[in-house]
Amino acid sequence: METTQWLVTLTFRVTVDGVRSKDDSVAEGLEQLKQGLCSGKDVPMEASVRRITNIVEEEPVFGVRW
Repeated sequence: METTQWLVTLTFRVTVDGVRSKDDSVAEGLEQLKQGLCSGKDVPMEASVRRITNIVEEEPVFGVRW
């Protein structure tokens, strides 16, 4: 019997100030996300889930890295 695979995409939303580049904004956003999760704060999030039927036909599992 084949195991069902799911692709779960989580989108976290944070706002960053005082950064000049896209790389810096991503780093600051990740830091804010980490701090928010560690402190137990509510972090705005969206989730989408879909079943992966044939990994070759599906979109790439890994997204674009800034």
